[in-house]
Amino acid sequence: MPKPDPSPGAWISRAAHRHARQAALIVAQRVLDYASLYDHLGSLVHGVLDRGFRSGQTIVVITRHRVRLAWAFYLSLYSGCPLLVLDPRRGSLLNLLKEIDVSQAITDQEFVPVLPPSMNRHPSAGLLRHRDCTPVAPSPASAENVHLMVPTGGTTGAVRAVMLSGQNLCAAVHSAQQRIALGPGDVWLACLPLFHIGGLSILLRCLHSGATVLLHERFDPQRICGDLLEHGVTHLSLVPAMLSRLLDQCADAAPAPGLRVVLVGGGPLSWDLASRALGAGWPICPTYGMSETASQVATLHTISKDWQAGDVGTPLQGVDVDIVDEAGCSGTGVGRIRISGPTVMLGYANAQGIDGLGLEAGLFVSNDLGYVDGHRHLHILARADEVLLSGGENVYPQEVEEQLLCCPGIEDVAITARENATWGHYLVALVVGSVSERGFQDWCRDRLPSFQRPRELIRIAKLPRNGLGKLDRRRLKQYASCA
Repeated sequence: MPKPDPSPGAWISRAAHRHARQAALIVAQRVLDYASLYDHLGSLVHGVLDRGFRSGQTIVVITRHRVRLAWAFYLSLYSGCPLLVLDPRRGSLLNLLKEIDVSQAITDQEFVPVLPPSMNRHPSAGLLRHRDCTPVAPSPASAENVHLMVPTGGTTGAVRAVMLSGQNLCAAVHSAQQRIALGPGDVWLACLPLFHIGGLSILLRCLHSGATVLLHERFDPQRICGDLLEHGVTHLSLVPAMLSRLLDQCADAAPAPGLRVVLVGGGPLSWDLASRALGAGWPICPTYGMSETASQVATLHTISKDWQAGDVGTPLQGVDVDIVDEAGCSGTGVGRIRISGPTVMLGYANAQGIDGLGLEAGLFVSNDLGYVDGHRHLHILARADEVLLSGGENVYPQEVEEQLLCCPGIEDVAITARENATWGHYLVALVVGSVSERGFQDWCRDRLPSFQRPRELIRIAKLPRNGLGKLDRRRLKQYASCA
């Protein structure tokens, strides 16, 4: 039997031994190899020990600087301290601190006043600075313990923190490696926020493989287009809105020749956008995942010209997916997506400190609706709480939006509804673009069945989306109700 992989914290010293002079992290033209990363973390641990940090203590980090969050993440793995990452733009996430025993905080100075006075608050700028001292040896936590806590659910319900163990993270990295090969010499450009699992997973995959993280502090299409070629980028992670802006910036030109993988997830990828990228030669890979499964569940490595929107390929190795009906029974039609395997979280963090919250016998039933086709490809249709009922028929907003994007004069569109005694849900289209009311209705009448047809068009300058480009469905309803 193969020897079990150690916890992610042990990957740091292993990478320093195996890939000492290989670039580990590139930030603003500064290149840090794996040997230097190891030494730097050893000096940081010396500093945090002086400030009262101890292995096993949960650390919360709140910072606007991605490089500081990256260092905090490496530091947590090295020191055996579980890390809770919070989006600094959302003060409501501080409510999570009532559910989690946190005594130490690494934070930008501006957020110090909003943290509980009982918490030891350490300014990120000073704490994460290199010190000239004898490095402290690593003390990674056991793989069974919680390593990372990631907030989720902020746009659809109550915010909760997903608890991920070292085993979860190891399994996720190994599964990803089987689908998208990564190794020394490869460069993954990281432009996703690091307070989401998609961004943090890049750091983990590269650490395990001895690859290089090219870290951008923000999404800048012009800079990305230049860096793809200058740094020989091989891997890139994007959400659909980022892909669209990047294609605009690059004028639909072919990408740098070394680019092999562009993961596109975090929201629905339309056929129009996928076709545009495919035509320009971009190696896009539609992917589906979530914090509760330590990132990827399924990924389609090679997209073809007959690809259908929502098709995210087969589940990754070690990840089992089935579809359950409203009674929770496994079926073959459309239903909620149920996931099992070693990547599934320990549970949601809670004040009682128990594992398994949010799971059903160790399985995670997502709020996403989909189905599995005859080739074992998983297809994502919608969030269960986003399904509308119009004229007695289920309407999946994403499916209608995908079709409406083909209407001339529509640049962006979202479907929402108002309650209606006759229809159940009276469908409303929020449209960005120049299409006329009559042209829109004529187009819909010719191409959409009656139950999918929007009964009203509302023009809007820009659709409400979150930091990852996902539509904010609750705000869409507010727009419709106020019109």
